[in-house]
Formats: sequence, structure tokens, C-alpha cells
Amino acid sequence: MYVLGISSFYHDSSACLFKDGELVFACEEEKFTGIKHDSSFPINTIEHIFSHYSITYDDIEMVCYYEDLNLKLKRVLDNIKKNFFISPKYSLKSLVKILKNISDVNKHLRPFKGRVFYSEHHLAHQYYSFFTSDFERAICLSIDGVGEIDTLSFGLADDDGIEYHDLGKYPHSLGLYYSTMTSYLGFKPNEGEYKLMGLASYGDPQENIEKIRSLIEFKDGELICDMNVFCWDKSEKLMFNEKLIEHLGISPRLTEEEITTIHQNLAAAVQLRYEEVLFDIIKSLKNLGSNNLCLGGGSAYNGTANGKIVSNSDFEKIWIPVAPSDAGSCVGACIHYLVQNKKLNKRVTKNPFLGPKYDVEFYMGHIKNLNFFEIHDYNTLIKYVAKKIHEGKVVGWYRDRIEFGARALGHRSILADPTVPDMKSRINKLIKKREGFRPFAPMVTKEKQNKFFHTIDDVPYMNQIVKVREEFADKLSAVVHVDGTSRIQTVYENTVIHDLLIEFEKLSGYPIILNTSFNVKDKTMVLTPYDAIETFKDTDLDLLVLDNYIIHKIL
Repeated sequence: MYVLGISSFYHDSSACLFKDGELVFACEEEKFTGIKHDSSFPINTIEHIFSHYSITYDDIEMVCYYEDLNLKLKRVLDNIKKNFFISPKYSLKSLVKILKNISDVNKHLRPFKGRVFYSEHHLAHQYYSFFTSDFERAICLSIDGVGEIDTLSFGLADDDGIEYHDLGKYPHSLGLYYSTMTSYLGFKPNEGEYKLMGLASYGDPQENIEKIRSLIEFKDGELICDMNVFCWDKSEKLMFNEKLIEHLGISPRLTEEEITTIHQNLAAAVQLRYEEVLFDIIKSLKNLGSNNLCLGGGSAYNGTANGKIVSNSDFEKIWIPVAPSDAGSCVGACIHYLVQNKKLNKRVTKNPFLGPKYDVEFYMGHIKNLNFFEIHDYNTLIKYVAKKIHEGKVVGWYRDRIEFGARALGHRSILADPTVPDMKSRINKLIKKREGFRPFAPMVTKEKQNKFFHTIDDVPYMNQIVKVREEFADKLSAVVHVDGTSRIQTVYENTVIHDLLIEFEKLSGYPIILNTSFNVKDKTMVLTPYDAIETFKDTDLDLLVLDNYIIHKIL
């Protein structure tokens, strides 16, 4: 029995496949197209699923879509009624867009002869976050830009399903507040939010915090934004107006404009207010019958806030899945259907390596102008790579199936020694080719994470930013943010990366390796061995490891 899940037409389009109630594949469309945050219908992902599993739409019991398009149409129509005479052009464009989306979904799914299951957007987030957890019961909190109508919701979840409640409705949105301020600081909304988060660590929030506090609040169980200064409900491109500029007294930063202390301080205030509102929301959920909290929605990628929630909230246990944004919603929609029809055999796998796998051997015959050799013995391979990293080499690391979600977790990674003082600037400038303030993450063995970092629980998906223990902050400078924190990844035993960390520890004294995604600025993670080889050629990477093959450049 096959169930196909789909999300599309907003950002991070994706598709997944359940076989006999078990998740066997999940991947974002961007990894096939190379277009970051690709919002198009996931044609390539679905084609790969069908090809790999030798199935067609005739073999699919149910197609599950991540939102209710009729509810979304209702929100658009309600917004048109409210704002047509203020912004008629935007009103008409938004109507055309949603009608086209509905038409396109129907067109693409025409080969499927059965009924399509339309989950509600925030329910898809909640089902995904809860059923990938180990909790028997939990509160599920979903925060994003907007679903169909809701922007903020919670659910009371157990194995029988989720009792749903909304807390915020469009246009009032914590996610859109953050995206708007991302745009204000010169970064691209729905893409550059993590840049704002990273920039915030350099600034002092006190200069702007009172002005920012007046823009958004959670009061009496309801989220409220100042829609006198925000205009995402009235404009397709401009998310704020002149009133916000006047209110802040700071000009919006142009994309290529130099980042100054002014921008750092504003980013810090934006992040602080996000955290304050988030904590107000979480406090309102505390006495609802569970000490467990599951987070979902795109806002659950805010690692700084996540780290503080885990450390400071009254909830005993907190779970964040590997792909909490819209990408994971295709999985959540399937889970919603399977649970509702009592066809989910067990909790959904926590394994993040759910994307395609390619035959490395096939590509080795096409390599030109590079030297390579194969190390057949596993232990010899691990020792060789650990030694090269210890020598200061920057390694492109490619193995097995690609990660699902936004983070590189050890299958499509760039690896380096975190104790080399200039390693951060070197990788940013010469390899990633991106902003110098952008941080890198440390991989650390589960058994040693508390020795180096102030962690409460495991962080397998790199979704929390935690304090580095002070005595190690200088030595691990390449993976430590300016405020003394790191976005860590806990690595478990019986994995290749764990074995690599152990070997590196024997050489350096640290079971920690710098990890960043295997890509360059504005490009998606490498998918195929060919992508890895070409990226290796075009950057200053010292070494490329393709499964058991070691590839060097010809000097």
C-alpha cells in the first residue's frame, strides 16, 4: 500500500512516499532543480519516487496534499473584500495566483484516479512533529507565515490524533513579522531569515527593543501585529510601509549595502522580540495536560529561540523534527490520513537520510583532470580522512542518501578542523563564497556533548543554538558565534560520522568537527556525485570523499 504526500506553491515544495504505513522516501524539489526553496509542483521528486520504486499513480492508494485549497481560497477572498479598494492590483493578483495554484494541482494530479486527501496546513505541521516524536501525549505548537487562514496554532496530541486550536489568524503572523524584518535588513524573505538570526548575535537589542515591542504582541490568547506599519496583506512585494521606517528611524538596508552596527542592533531587537512573544505563547500552553512540547512550522528553524526554549521553558521535553517547515508538511499530510484511517503501523522514522542515493561507481569513470584512488577498508578510510582534517584540510564529504530538510547532517557536508583559528573566514571566503559573519556548526559525539556545550538533551538535527562552555570557546573558535554559542549536532554511535569523530579526537583531543552544507552561496546542496565533483573543482576544497573514493586536484 503506497501513500504519496505533496507540498507545493509556497516555498520548499517536496514529496514523500509511505509504503505499508512506513515512511521510505522524502525530499525537497529544490534538490533536483537546484533552485533554492523551489515552490513549484514537485514533478522531479515524484518522478524519482515512481522510477526508484517502479510504481505509477495506479499503485497509489491515496495522494495527500499539505493544505486545504478551498480554505486558502476563502482567506484570499476575505482579504480581497477587506482591501480591494486600498490595493486592487494586489487583490486581483492574489486571486489569480490561488486559482492558478488550484488549477495546477488538479492538472498535475489528473493521472491519479482516486480522491485526494487535503490536510489542513497547520494540522500537517502538527502531525509531522508529534508522530516523529517518542511522546505518548504532547502539546503541538505550529508557527509560520500563514497556512490557509491560521498563522499560529496548537494541538493536543496522542496516538489517536490531534485536537486542533487556532491562536492567530491572518494577517497577524509571527512568521511574517520575522520575514518582514528579514526584508527590512536587506535579506530575502522565506530564505534569509537565518541570516537575520546569525546577524542578531553581533548586536545589542536595547537600542531598538521598545520600538520593536510595539509591533507585535501575544495578549489574552491572541496574536496581534500592528497592521498600520505592515502591509503583507496589501502588497505582493512590499511587506512594510513608510510608517515603519518613520517608527524605527532606520532606513531599510539595501541588499548589497554594507552591514553596520545599526543593522546588527536592529537584528538583535527583532530576534529578542520574537523570543519574547514566543515565550508568552508557550506559557499559555503549559497547563493543558502534557509536559511535552512539539514544535512545527518554518519558525521552528529559529535555532536561537529553540535553544532558549529547551533551557528555560517549563516543559520537560521538547521535540523538533528534522524538516519542520513546509517541506515536512507533505509527510504530515500523509500521517494525518494514515492516523485518521488507522493505517499508521508505528511512529515515523527519525532517520533524516530519506532522499535519493546514486551509484558513485558510475560517475568515477567520467572524472577528468583529477586524481583519485579507492580505500576499500572502512577503518583505513576513516583514519585517512580524520588525519587530513587534522592537518587543516577542508574536505567535501559525500555518502549514501541525501538529507531531508534544510541541514547537512553528514551525508552532504563540508568538514574541517574547528580548532584552526582562521578556518571560519577561510571557508566563508574561499569555499562557501558568502558573508563573513555566517557561522558554522560543530558535530559532536553524543557521549561528549555536555563536556563542551551546555546542552539539556540531544540535538541530532542541528536545530538548537546552545552556549559553549567557556573554557573551550577560544579553542573551538571556528564553530563559536560571537556571543559564545554554537548550533550543534549530536552524533550517535554506530554511524560513520561518529567513527570519524572518534578518530579525530585521537589526533586532536576534540570529538568535534566543523560541519557545513556541501554547497556554495545561493546554490542548493549537491545531489549527485557529479554535482559534488563540479563543486569540488570550482572551490578551494582540498579533498573530496565520494563514499570510498578519495579525490585530489592535480597540482
